[in-house]
Amino acid sequence: MEIVRVLGIALISALLIVLLRQEHEELALLLGLLVAALIFLFAVTRLESIVVILQSLAQHTGVSPQYLTLILKIIAIAYIAEFGSQICRDADLEALAGTVELAGRVIILLLSAPIIVTIFNLVLKLLP
Repeated sequence: MEIVRVLGIALISALLIVLLRQEHEELALLLGLLVAALIFLFAVTRLESIVVILQSLAQHTGVSPQYLTLILKIIAIAYIAEFGSQICRDADLEALAGTVELAGRVIILLLSAPIIVTIFNLVLKLLP
């Protein structure tokens, strides 16, 4: 199982980071960033099969590919913003982490505007 490998890498890295922090704070931070980025890239590469399934589902239901693309972008932004904010928190930069989260939410809101407009238009058509 892939998650066992990810957990193993994370635990070994955490142990090394704890040991490095005692004498080399900068190296510990860099190792943490490197391992986090590698695990993130590993996870992202596994998303291709999900995208294929969602595309197939969209074709069968008649959902516009434009909306599927928008939803996938929104999900990606949420994950990237969370990843970025956690990296900032690891570096003890709480204010920067909050700003990254806020920026992610604003971008998600901007991207979701066409979907919100479409939903409102559908509701208005259903009303007498």
